[in-house]
Parts: sequence; structure tokens; C-alpha cells
Amino acid sequence: MKKIISKSFYFEAAHKLLNTENEENKNIHGHSYFVEIFIIDHNDQISKKGLILDFSVFQEKINIIKKDLDHRYLNEINGLENPTLEQIGLYIYSRLKELDLHLYKILVDRKSTRLNSSHRCIS
Repeated sequence: MKKIISKSFYFEAAHKLLNTENEENKNIHGHSYFVEIFIIDHNDQISKKGLILDFSVFQEKINIIKKDLDHRYLNEINGLENPTLEQIGLYIYSRLKELDLHLYKILVDRKSTRLNSSHRCIS
């Protein structure tokens, strides 16, 4: 059985897309993003310590990523020059790997009220 925990956060950010056929998305616009980070018990930490990772430590690492992204113009962040949903997921993945988390899955979601739909990327 896989042993997994997750934490989530929201962030607000603006961006423009460079390689889209949708002319509106070539202009600067913003979204509310939802991110959920899943980590797996890679080294049987539950048996050793009773938990996969202390939630306060997990939150500290997530706060670093949130600070990178929240209320920012994503195109100006190194590594996010073309911030598609997929690229945002990959950016979060690489930053969290640098912070030594045993990642299982990352979910990035944004809701579009104009289209009454949701767009998701799972890395």
C-alpha cells in the first residue's frame, strides 16, 4: 500500500502565453491557481518516526514555492518564461525536488469563470 500525504495552497498570478492560438491569452491576464502537493513515504518513515513528514516542515517548504508565485507576473520568473499550466507544474516539481521532498504527484488547477470550466495539470 502506498502511504501518501498532501498539502494544498492557492496563489494569484498574472501571465501571458507565447505559443497559443487564442489571441486573448497572448495578452497579460490573471488567474487563481490551486496547487496540491502529494508526497510519498519513500523510506518507510511511518515505521521509523510515525509520520511521513512533519506537516510544519512540509508547510515551510510549500511556503517557499508560494512566495515564488503568489501575486507575481509569472513570465518574469526564471524557468517560467512561457507559463503554461504544464510549465507551472514542472516548475513547482523542480523547486520542490531541490527542497528534498519525495514527490508523488502535483496537481495544478485553475478555474475559468468565463468558460465555466476547470483546467488541470497533473505532474
